[in-house]
Amino acid sequence: MDPTNSLGSITHGSLNQFCGNLIIEVLARLGVNLIVSSPGSRSTPLILAASRNDRISLVSFLDERSGSFYALGHAKASGKPAVIICTSGTAAANYFPAVIEAKMSAVPLIVISCDRPFELRDCSAGQTIDQVKLYGTYVNSFKELGLPENNTNYFNYLRQTIVHAYSISTGLLHGPVHLNASFREPLFSLSKESGSNYEFHKELNKYSTVICKFSDVPKPNLSIDRLLLEKVQSHRRGIIVVGNAQWISSERGDVDALARLSKKLGWPILTDVLNPLRNFNQRFTHLITNYNYILKDPQRIVDLEPTAVLQIGDLPTSKTLRSWLKGVKPSQFILGDGFSNKDPLDNYTIPLYGTISSLDDALETKNTDEDWLAQWLLFDQKAADYIVSYIQKVDKKFEGQISYMLSRSVAKGTQIILANSMSVRYAEEFWSKNDSLCQIHCNRGANGIDGTVSTALGIAKNGVPSILLTGDLAFLHDSNGLLNHHKLDADILIIVVNNNGGGIFEHLAISNDPYFNDYWATPQNFSLSHFCKSLSIKYECAENLEVISKIVNQIKGGGVQIVEFKCDRKKDAEILQEVHNLFKI
Repeated sequence: MDPTNSLGSITHGSLNQFCGNLIIEVLARLGVNLIVSSPGSRSTPLILAASRNDRISLVSFLDERSGSFYALGHAKASGKPAVIICTSGTAAANYFPAVIEAKMSAVPLIVISCDRPFELRDCSAGQTIDQVKLYGTYVNSFKELGLPENNTNYFNYLRQTIVHAYSISTGLLHGPVHLNASFREPLFSLSKESGSNYEFHKELNKYSTVICKFSDVPKPNLSIDRLLLEKVQSHRRGIIVVGNAQWISSERGDVDALARLSKKLGWPILTDVLNPLRNFNQRFTHLITNYNYILKDPQRIVDLEPTAVLQIGDLPTSKTLRSWLKGVKPSQFILGDGFSNKDPLDNYTIPLYGTISSLDDALETKNTDEDWLAQWLLFDQKAADYIVSYIQKVDKKFEGQISYMLSRSVAKGTQIILANSMSVRYAEEFWSKNDSLCQIHCNRGANGIDGTVSTALGIAKNGVPSILLTGDLAFLHDSNGLLNHHKLDADILIIVVNNNGGGIFEHLAISNDPYFNDYWATPQNFSLSHFCKSLSIKYECAENLEVISKIVNQIKGGGVQIVEFKCDRKKDAEILQEVHNLFKI
């Protein structure tokens, strides 16, 4: 068979359209169900195809940065890669923050940047930059798709490159991949040969055939090395530290497997808020959440020092916990895929290649130190009782009260999204154990405030009622993500803690500098009510926590809602310091 002119004699515009349809059809067959685009010309062959594919939800964002974080949010919640497509020029550069977050958070994402043909590159042609390997080491793979060619070899190459891109994005190390697709004008054709005739669809079906749907293939369950397993089991006094591990899933059995691990080893679990464990309290017998209080005076808790630590995910945010582990220097086993270093303390650590389930399967139940476990629970309960007592009498405008209230009143199964800076830190401090079965999300890869609102909207696309807890600056930084909220299928309550500036900087020594407000806190003095009115978003100013408590259980069917909670960042910083200082073990 002659591989040339596989489609016969067709115009260049029709060839572009065929290749655009081929790319989109292969993505759909592999399991992609969301493509996010932004307005542009060079991407026309792909967007035209996506808009006509019934298996694809195509969403358009004016701003590429917001659009890319929306896709990131959907991928975080679904575990499947979303696709972002943009035109040539600086459009792709606006994806960079989301690409970095996807890489550092191991979130599957497929970036397709459309480009000018080779003859228009590096010659001062309009809207043209060097897009080759634009994201450097922040993608798992880069491929140049080349210009469309009318031959069998190119069509097969195009299909397999898309298949491999999807596979790399969802492999052992999830993350973003970058495809650069060039198109020469005319970008499309309006003639019948461009997509409506039988031969066009027959050829498209032939070249877009894939062997299986990658999204249905389970992640491999790595086996545990027997020698390392024996070393783990040789320790009676150990702890399991579960930090930023948002990928932990109850549906996949991770939560129950962790509960069994804790019982088999006889080790308590110290859990951050950035995983769902605090919201599955009844599944566990030795869940510790108040380590920030227990560990603040190491000299008084010498009996709690472990000889071993099993770390799952990144270490918790807590500086107190990190400092304690650095001083104790236990043998530290880090469970995971081994692709990235999860030990910022440079302790005596060794990677333990495997999954939670494979470790649970390999471990045998051993004799446990019940006194050791009881002591941990005693101290944790003492801290919990103290926090309840303090919260009940503290200023009702204290920001930390919101996390505490949400953990005790949110409806079962609600998705919780935490902004960076103080929102996630107050949650770590005050999110109490409960049985809400909530999944927790936060962009903790690079820990930035980029794309906070858009990420939350992308997470909420799955139809599950969602709550975003954010500060005013993080909200404003991505407020344009709400421009087309009426087109997004999302039931989400956005709680904006408005302390008129960056509250996290109040905890720095620079907070007493005369220029602190101008260059660190940066108050914006904006009207959230006017902003909501301009975009026809439901708005309410919460004068007290009771108002928020009522709304959090009325999210379903409400679309996008915003509640503003005003507080004093300087006063809140003083309260947080006081709540720690007054606690005695």
